[in-house]
This record gives sequence, C-alpha cells and structure tokens, in this order.
Amino acid sequence: MDGIHIHPHDILDEGSATILSHLNQIKGIRYIFPQVNTIFERNPYPVGKLTHNPVHEVVMGNGTLHANIKVSSKLYQREPTFEEKQDPLALFKLATNDTDYEVIPWVNIFNGDFLGNVEENAVINVAGEKVDDWLCPNGPNVLEMWTEVFTLLIKKYDYHTFMIDRIRFPDWAGKTVEPSRMFSCFCPHCLEKMAQTGINNAALIEEIHRITEAIQRKAYSQALQMFHNSAQIKQWVTFRQQSVSQFVKNLIANVQVFEPKARFWLDLWPPSYAWFLGQDYTELTKYASKLKHFPYHKLGGGADVQGLIDVISSNDIEADKAFQAFLQFFDIKQKITYQQFKETGYTIDFVYQENAKVREISQPGTKIYSGIQMWNIDNENLLEAVKAARQSPADALLYYCYGWAELDHFQAIAKQYSK
Repeated sequence: MDGIHIHPHDILDEGSATILSHLNQIKGIRYIFPQVNTIFERNPYPVGKLTHNPVHEVVMGNGTLHANIKVSSKLYQREPTFEEKQDPLALFKLATNDTDYEVIPWVNIFNGDFLGNVEENAVINVAGEKVDDWLCPNGPNVLEMWTEVFTLLIKKYDYHTFMIDRIRFPDWAGKTVEPSRMFSCFCPHCLEKMAQTGINNAALIEEIHRITEAIQRKAYSQALQMFHNSAQIKQWVTFRQQSVSQFVKNLIANVQVFEPKARFWLDLWPPSYAWFLGQDYTELTKYASKLKHFPYHKLGGGADVQGLIDVISSNDIEADKAFQAFLQFFDIKQKITYQQFKETGYTIDFVYQENAKVREISQPGTKIYSGIQMWNIDNENLLEAVKAARQSPADALLYYCYGWAELDHFQAIAKQYSK
C-alpha cells in the first residue's frame, strides 16, 4: 500500500475532512505523513500555486515546530503561536481515528529554526562559517532535544511510528545556492572526533580548498579526480556517514527506552546523492526497516542541479562541462546535455536505476517506497513516473505531496489504481 505527505497548512486551511475526501478517491493509499515541523521552503517549490487551498496561494515554510508540546532542552525549535484548536496534528488525529489510514508524523531533524544553545550545536563549513539553520549530528544537545521531542509527541498524540527526514549534512541549496555548505562540518565537536578517528584535519581542509579552487577555475574534471583520489576525503566521507548513522541509531534506541513499540521510517536522498550527504543506506537500514527516497526524474532526483551548475559556471560551454562532471561525480547514468536537462530533467530510467541501487545497498527485507513527484507535472508524466516506479525494485509509492498537487492528479492516480 502507498502513502502521501501533507503539510500543516493543508490541515489548517482546507480542513481534514476535505483532505480525506480527496484521498479517499485513491484506494491504494494507506499511509498519511503529516509534517510536524516545517523547513525553509516555498510551498509549492520552486514555483506554482496551491490551487485547491482556499486561504493561501503560496505558503512559506519557516522552520517551525507545529506541535503543542513544551520542550525543556537547552536546544529547541521555534514554535508558531497557536491555540489548541489550531493544532494541526491533533486536528488530523481526531479526523482519522476511525479510518483505515495509518498516520505517521513526519519530522525534520537537523534543519529548522532552532533556538537556545544553537551556536554550540551548529554546522560549520570548511571556511569556519556557521551554516544557518542546520544542526550537527555531533552537537552536544541535538540528541537530547530530539529524544525529548519524540517522547513528548508520543505522550501528547499517542503516535508510535514516525518518519525522520533531513537526517544528513547540508547540500548546496537552501534560501540561496551556496556550494560551501556542502563542505561541512568542521565544528569543534567534529574536529575532535575526526582527529580521534585518525583524520589529519589540517590536510583535509587543505585538500578541500584545492578542490574548491579547481572548481572556481572551471577545472571540473580535475576537481572530480582530486576528490575521488584523496585519502583524506575518503575518510571524511566515511566520518560523515558514521556520524549520521550513529545519531539515528542512538535516537531510536533512546526513544524505545521510553516506548518500546516506537518505530521509525527514513526519508533519504536517492542513493546516487545520499552517500555524499552522510547517508549510508546499508548502515541506516539496520535501525529502520522502511524508507522513502525521491527519484524525481523531472527535478534531478530532488537536487537543485540547475542552481549549482549556474553558480559554478559562467557560460553555456562551461555549464555543460560542469553538468557532465556532476553526472560523473554522482555516478548518474544519463546521456544528456545540460540544455536537455533544463528542458526535461533526467530520463525516466533514472527512477528504475535509483530504486535498483536502494535495493542493492539496503539490508535484506527493507521496505522501499519510491517517492513520486506530484506537482509541477502533467498527468502524462506523473503516470509515467508511477509506472516506472512500479516496474522497479521498489515495494510501493509515496506521493509528494497533497497540497502541491492539482486535483486532477488525484483523479488520474485514482483511475490508475482502478485498472
């Protein structure tokens, strides 16, 4: 059975009954993932309108926690001011209690508007600059905060299964495109732990500077070779993966001390990108047996590919060279030009390729949900993506997302299920 994401503004603006009336058209949907805390994102992203939202045409996510709980940790997330009747999670729980849907709250972990002891827990890039709105998995208060949050969510809402998202280091995209965000984290906690694992921090930093200088000189192939041939970089990539995996392992263990029945789903990047952002499928699926990733072929697999290429290149020739190096760097098997990518995205076989990779590197028995782009897309391409995912090694589909979709998308999907 398949699933779909919804956002707090969907519940507050449209109402749970309206949401369910649309979802009831699609007989194959069992799981609904209401977002508990927002990220800094335009809804819908990057363009378009919320066509069936009666209150807002566009909603800007502000990294806030939309749950009526009181966190006492030294680190906490900003909350919007709302009354009990405006608690989206409580409202949706009330509406779905007597339905066949399984509601799984969806929580963003390392990215948001955090308050309190932020400086001590922030991600720091290779230049020593704070990466705004990102927490480090090795920060001293991050695990403590999220353990408390999940404990409070269980007590308040009586949910026992959650999806965790943004369990990674920053990519290059955000409020602006900034490649330096990728080269992190170099906070005191990471530097100390890296040194303990045998990483020469000074040599690593020097190597990253050489790579970024090569990119600035438009020597993309050289930068690619330097990255993949560097012993220091290999150690750093492994360290980042171990940091994220250890955090997830500890978080799940901590929450299960309070509630042994607690279970977690993972929301991961497609595997071609995930390894670079600190996500090790093989290790992570030891702790969670269900995951979703998002091989959105029209959107470059969920990565802001065009944003990065346009920032590091100055003309069409450089852009295509940078794009080909990008594909090689992430081992993405696409024989297309940058211009073709800008016009149509990746080819549809990207969906199968990424799902096959997930199956290969995940633990045996892992339940794989292939994310489906359900916005800024016509019905023909939507159904093409559905078909490709169903023919892949994935077990089921997870649509993103309710509020961004056109109403005729639901009708098209409903017809597909009825066949």
